[in-house]
Amino acid sequence: MDMEYYQEITLLPDCEVPVTFLWTKLFGMLHLAFVNQQKENNAEFGISFPQYSENGVGEKMRIFAEKKEMLEALQLDRVLNRMRDYVHIVSVRKIPVRRLTGYAIYSRYQPDASVEQKARRYAKRHPESSYEEALEFMKQRTEKYQLPFIQIKSLSNGQFFPLFIRKKTVEEESNYGFGTYGLSAKSSVPEF
Repeated sequence: MDMEYYQEITLLPDCEVPVTFLWTKLFGMLHLAFVNQQKENNAEFGISFPQYSENGVGEKMRIFAEKKEMLEALQLDRVLNRMRDYVHIVSVRKIPVRRLTGYAIYSRYQPDASVEQKARRYAKRHPESSYEEALEFMKQRTEKYQLPFIQIKSLSNGQFFPLFIRKKTVEEESNYGFGTYGLSAKSSVPEF
């Protein structure tokens, strides 16, 4: 079924509370809310970042659902109550079909290894290259694929980790379910 409703959250950083800190707090709260609403190992909510660029995700997020009642049950005002001075939440709205510019998939990117690990593997597979040459090559490749991320605190071990977010523009909407961060490798959300 297609996504038909959304809610938009705008972060309101100030000189003492940076946007990066707000994203960390917001994502922790949203993750728990998505987990609580989860059905059959899929969360029912997809997210997008209207200001997404290679430099960051911006200060806005949209949360999408198939039905208005699903977003109402999420109760964002209650979930984000502790952040009320730093977020602006619009009421649930129908997606403006006339303003659609397409669809996008927002997915989590998990780097499979550090640059050093990749360089060691490369040097091992390419005997003509030294480890130092492989390291320089991998650093150059890594810089080309920088993705925006949000620093997340793990609920299981309390450690922080970067949640890299990749955006891919697609032709049509698809819904195979979303993870508990609102991201998916296959499901798209409307762009407007």
